[in-house]
Amino acid sequence: MKSDSNRRIPGRSMFILLACMALWCVLIFRLFQLQIVDYNYYQQKVLNNVQRTTSLSAVRGEIYDSNMTKLASNYTVYRIFISPRDISEGEEEEKISRDLSEMLGVDYDKILSMAKKKYRADETVLKKATQEQADLVRSYILENKYSMKIHLEAGTARYYPFSSLAANVIGVVGTDGGLNGLEYQYNSFLTGESGKFITSKDAQGGQMPSKYDTYIDATNGANLVTTLDVTIQQALEKQLLQTYLDSDPLNRVTGIVMDCNTGAILAMATYPTFDLNDPFKLDSDSVEKLLSSGLDPSSQEYSEYSTQLLYSLWKNKAVSELYEPGSTFKIVTSSMGLEEKLVTLDEKFYCPGYYMVEGYGRRIYCYKHSGHGSVTFERGLQQSCNPTLMALSMRIGRETFYRYFEAFGYTSLTGIDLPGEARTIYSSYNNFGLVSLAVYSFGQTFKVTPLLQLTAACAVANGGYLVTPYVVDRIIDDDGNILMQRETEIRRQVISTEVSRTLSAVLERGVSGDGGAKNAYVAGYKIAAKTGTSEVRDQADPNGKYSYRVGSTLAYAPSDDPQVAAIIVVDTPMCKNKYGSAVAAPYIANLMEEILPYVGIQRNYTESEFKRLKTTVTGYVGWPVADALKAATNRGYNFEVIGDGNVIRYQVPAKGEVIMKGEGKVYYYTGSETPVANLTVPNVVDRTVSAANRILTNAGFNVLIDGATVASSSTEAYVVAQSIEPGTLATRGTVVKITVRYLDGEDAGFPAE
Repeated sequence: MKSDSNRRIPGRSMFILLACMALWCVLIFRLFQLQIVDYNYYQQKVLNNVQRTTSLSAVRGEIYDSNMTKLASNYTVYRIFISPRDISEGEEEEKISRDLSEMLGVDYDKILSMAKKKYRADETVLKKATQEQADLVRSYILENKYSMKIHLEAGTARYYPFSSLAANVIGVVGTDGGLNGLEYQYNSFLTGESGKFITSKDAQGGQMPSKYDTYIDATNGANLVTTLDVTIQQALEKQLLQTYLDSDPLNRVTGIVMDCNTGAILAMATYPTFDLNDPFKLDSDSVEKLLSSGLDPSSQEYSEYSTQLLYSLWKNKAVSELYEPGSTFKIVTSSMGLEEKLVTLDEKFYCPGYYMVEGYGRRIYCYKHSGHGSVTFERGLQQSCNPTLMALSMRIGRETFYRYFEAFGYTSLTGIDLPGEARTIYSSYNNFGLVSLAVYSFGQTFKVTPLLQLTAACAVANGGYLVTPYVVDRIIDDDGNILMQRETEIRRQVISTEVSRTLSAVLERGVSGDGGAKNAYVAGYKIAAKTGTSEVRDQADPNGKYSYRVGSTLAYAPSDDPQVAAIIVVDTPMCKNKYGSAVAAPYIANLMEEILPYVGIQRNYTESEFKRLKTTVTGYVGWPVADALKAATNRGYNFEVIGDGNVIRYQVPAKGEVIMKGEGKVYYYTGSETPVANLTVPNVVDRTVSAANRILTNAGFNVLIDGATVASSSTEAYVVAQSIEPGTLATRGTVVKITVRYLDGEDAGFPAE
């Protein structure tokens, strides 16, 4: 018979077996968790103890203009950082902190506090060190054998060779990439991919042989080749600056130059703007606004207003801000009527100075309250007669007008490859009544961007095709391989080529003839243009009245084969004459005069234009009189010799000055005769061109005309400025430049009074 103790042995064995099995399960579970579930975590902890990973920054892609001129580039900077966990406590911490502080100009206590973070392997001491600073630190590391304690990482910083040129288009780069403009829009292409440099350490923390290192190269960002042209961009910005100085607008000026056949943006700018190399600095005008705000510089309100002013500078007005296009929209309304065969150019309309819409009890006025009387449709358009366009809109009707309004792109975005494009503010069809139809016909009570307005006008210019504007032509890698090529995108044809050509000829005759856009005239070129002036309805003046205006001019050339289109918008000019014909048209003319020869469009002068050409004076001082007079005759100069000597001693105007070719006169002084400033410059401001020319010529001066003078116009331009102050004493033959403007093109039209 078995004892009780023997019977208990299997029970104890079973217990021990179960306990062992439970322990094995725990161990297996723990091993599973360590080796499978948490494998990546513990692997990284091991690697952190035996490896050092240094990030290799990718070089940001460059931005070029259409001629491969760099608009945005890079230069090398260095990030200097320490590894606190590899720095010994006490003296070594203090020494490194003190020495780096002296070399880099960084606060000692700041570096020391970094060095005490023993759980950290990367603490940035200086983010953008110069080459000289990096060289000092590199020598210091080698001298003290601090290769595991102090590190340098090469990187790049953005540099813009032209500073503020095209700033609102190019945009700003921040810590995490582009903040606006092309830098933001194409950030994913420009950024590239960072690389890594992984070094191994032995058990004592020393660096292992290089065969244990891993190097993963960075991939540089792609490069943008834009449609911008530096020369055209500079020409546009020069004119925007001048109109800003002359018109003193409250809300900046903006302009665009576009290839009207492809949609390529040749130039786009806003003024005032900012320096891309110092983007967080306010311009002088913004600083003045900030200082005159009365806010306490230490207050939150002051800081917020400063930020608001900065963001306003960054904003691309041509794409992101809205305005009422005013009479420039009459181009679109006219194209509707001609396309639908609802009007002919010689059809008569009557303008009493206002128009009455059925069911609306108030007059909708023409800018000319006395009325234009009986005019042909062509004349009505050229004179910017509101009643003529309103009468046409009633023939077109709500449905057809709205259909064209949509077809020209006004109810959608243009699709340009820039961020922040604003949408048109307009009435839905259900709310589009007869009054809306009337005032839309001359471009009021709806808001568009300058870009959209120019894009719609390009459809009239190029044969009727609505194109998508764009800024980037192609994306390339560092070897020049094309990664993306932009093609012209035609969205649809909105009017026929025949109507396009007809309307372009009408608009050109409005410039070279007796239309309201005469200030856009350029001798030798056929410019089609339309001016506009609209109300600002959402901003009252200090008296509580809505007296603010927006003046603009839109033009394209040559009118018989359009290549280049441009627009300038002056937002709330504070000068005396606020109309688009005064604040924008003359600067469009200057712009076209500069860029049309540049893009290869040759002048073709009429006989009357040829007689009024300007010429640069050649210097003949020191020449024998006979030789000088022969040369001057060959160059077509008028001249007068003063004195009885044989050699030219002085001449007025001097070499290099500009005079009118057919009317200018050069005075040559010989013998003992010298120029004497004994003639008083008369005041010719507010005089007509012919009167001013006569007065100055009779007084013994040369006259240089700056501005449009259209021979076929029934009105005359007036002098608005002269280069030499009245009453000044000057020598005979001195050149007095007079700035002239036509003042009969007041193209405003406002809904009612």
